[in-house]
Amino acid sequence: MKLLYLYSESDFTPWRENINAQTMAALIQATPAFCTPSVAHFVGFTPEFADFLRQFDLVFNVCYGYGVADQVEVVRWLDWHDIKHTASSYETQLLAMDKALLPDLCAQVGLDTPAILTIEQAALFSSNATFIAKHRYGSLHRDMLFFRRDEMPYAMLEQQKDYLIQPYIEGREFTVAVIPDADGARPVCLPPLEIIPDDGRTIYVAGQSYGKTFKEFYPVMDKTFRQKMMKGILDLHKLLGIKGMSRTDLRVAEDKIYVLDINTMPNLDPQRSYLPALVRNYGLSMTDLVARLAQSATHWYQQRQVPHESMSAIGE
Repeated sequence: MKLLYLYSESDFTPWRENINAQTMAALIQATPAFCTPSVAHFVGFTPEFADFLRQFDLVFNVCYGYGVADQVEVVRWLDWHDIKHTASSYETQLLAMDKALLPDLCAQVGLDTPAILTIEQAALFSSNATFIAKHRYGSLHRDMLFFRRDEMPYAMLEQQKDYLIQPYIEGREFTVAVIPDADGARPVCLPPLEIIPDDGRTIYVAGQSYGKTFKEFYPVMDKTFRQKMMKGILDLHKLLGIKGMSRTDLRVAEDKIYVLDINTMPNLDPQRSYLPALVRNYGLSMTDLVARLAQSATHWYQQRQVPHESMSAIGE
């Protein structure tokens, strides 16, 4: 298989994801024996570049954006040009990003989400109630707002019409990864990783500027509850039609599982990212992961043709 690793350096992506030359070197080193690897930096939404990418059997997509375009727009362009790649489709990624639809999706698999509130509803809470506001299609925790009810930023919330207001759920935070099985034919769920603040605080977001956290790979949890969590996340992965891998962030409070965010393109930096750490912890190498993702994408394209008639092309 002619496999191309497609990436964009952190400085060229909208939100400075963990992608650099070291990340790519680690992925190339992890290439399985059945693949002949190449690597290319994304250079723009041009017909010439699309022609170049179609020379390869599969594009291993770790391009999280280019310029002002985010990862979803890159995938939209790849799908439109019938370029086979490892990331989930444009439609799936857009659906997973839409936090307004998340409650209905999660309800179908028996999971909860924090309630979505209007400004008027939030104002009815007690004065010390804590809220979080996030963009409807936001990702990477960017531009989140944390505030108490008596400090509600009315002007900003009214100006930013796409902000969703939710009560902040105080509880244990977990991240749960789904990867392909050894044959790439079906998804499997890895046990949850707990993310714990290192100073006992109750208001935090993993990976943000709210302080450091540490990883607990074997959290204390009732076995039946853990199985419920893993089954729910696996069912959600399938419901969304995610290709290859996903990583979902959760909060647990009062025996309820609240889905916070679904990441359809988890970062794969071997030193800084959660999913590679989870894979290593359960006895798989990066080579195993790359092989499974390549096989999964191949299986996915064998099962279906990617529809693109309803899309409008970027850069054309």
